[in-house]
Amino acid sequence: MTRDLLTEVLSAVPDYRELSADAREDLPQAAEANLRLFLRSLSDRRPPDKDALTELIEIAVRRARAGIPLDTVLSVYHHGAIAAWNSVAAAATAPAQREQLLAAVPYVLGYLGAVTPGVASAYLRERQDLHWEQREAKRAVAQALVHGTPADLLAERFGISLDGGFRVLVFRLAEADPAGANRPVLRVVQAEVDAVSGRALSTVERGGGVLLVPGMDGDADAALDTFVARVAQGTGVRTVAGFATAADVTDIPAAAEEAGEIARLAYQLHRPSAVYRMADLALQYQLARPGPARTWLLTLLAPLHDQAHLLDALRALIDNDYNRQQAAAALVVHRNTLNYRLNRIATVTGYDPNRPDHAQLFAAALTAHDIDAME
Repeated sequence: MTRDLLTEVLSAVPDYRELSADAREDLPQAAEANLRLFLRSLSDRRPPDKDALTELIEIAVRRARAGIPLDTVLSVYHHGAIAAWNSVAAAATAPAQREQLLAAVPYVLGYLGAVTPGVASAYLRERQDLHWEQREAKRAVAQALVHGTPADLLAERFGISLDGGFRVLVFRLAEADPAGANRPVLRVVQAEVDAVSGRALSTVERGGGVLLVPGMDGDADAALDTFVARVAQGTGVRTVAGFATAADVTDIPAAAEEAGEIARLAYQLHRPSAVYRMADLALQYQLARPGPARTWLLTLLAPLHDQAHLLDALRALIDNDYNRQQAAAALVVHRNTLNYRLNRIATVTGYDPNRPDHAQLFAAALTAHDIDAME
C-alpha cells in the first residue's frame, strides 16, 4: 500500500517529482509514516495526538529547509489520505464493512484536522527561523561591508554573492507624528527591504538604515525610488535617502559615507521624501565641509543676523526665482517695500542682490547659513 500511496502522491503533486535525488530519498519513509498514522487514527477512532505527529513534523521541517512551498507540502497529506481511503474502500466489499467505512469518515476528517495545522505550524516556524538566520547573516555582511571589514567567509557560508557593483542607499526616517506613533515602523521597513531584491543586504534601525543592492542596472534605481516612497507611505513619516554607487565591495565604505552625508543634508534641510543623489545636493554637500569659502559666505550674511526682515526678504527673493512680485506676495508686503529691503542689504553687506553675480553668492551664503544652523 505504501508504494501505491507514493505513486498516487507523485502523480498528483508535480513539484515532488522535480525534487532532487537527495530530497526524494526520504519519500518512501514519509509515505509510510503518513499511512501508518492514518490507519492508526482510523483504528483508534480518534485523531492523532501531538506526540504521534513527531515524525511528520520532522518531515515538514526537512521540506521547509528544502524550500518546498507550504501548499505543496500540505496537499501531499490530503492526497495521501484520499489514496489510503480509496485503498481501504476498495477492500470493503461486505455491507458491514461499508457501514464501518462510513462510520470512519469523521476520523478521517479528524486526522486531517490534526495533521494539517501541526505540519503547517512546524513548517512555518522552521521557515521563520531560516528567514531570521538569513536576514541576520545579510545584516552582518552589510555591516561588515560598510565598515570595510572582511565579510567573505560569512558571505560564502550563507551563499551571499559579493561579486560586481552595488547600489548603496542610506535612508533616514523622521520622528513619527503622535497620530502615527504606533505604526510598526521596523516591520514596514523590513518588508519593503525584502521587496527590493532577494539579494539585497541591509542594516535596519528605527531611525533608518543602509541598503546594499547588488547589480548596476537601471531597474535597481527605480526599485530604490519605490522603496523610499513605500516606506514613507507605510510608516507615515518623512523618509529621505542618499544614494551612491560602488564598483565593487572595496568601494562600499566610501559610497556609504557619501550616501550618508547626502541623506543627512536632505534630512536636516527638511527635503521631502525621496532618494537624493549627488547631483541634487552637490552645492549643499560641498558647503557642508569646513573651509575658507564657507567661512567667507557665512561672514557675508553676518550683518543681517540681527535684521531678520532683511534676511527674510533675501530668502523670499531666492526662493521665488528672483521674481520680485512673487517674493513680495510671499512676504505680504508691497513690492516697493521689498525693493527697499534689497537695497538695504546691498548697503550693509557691500554686495547687491539685484546683481546676478552677487545674487548667486547670496544663494550660496543662505545655503551655508542653513547648514551651519543645523549643525
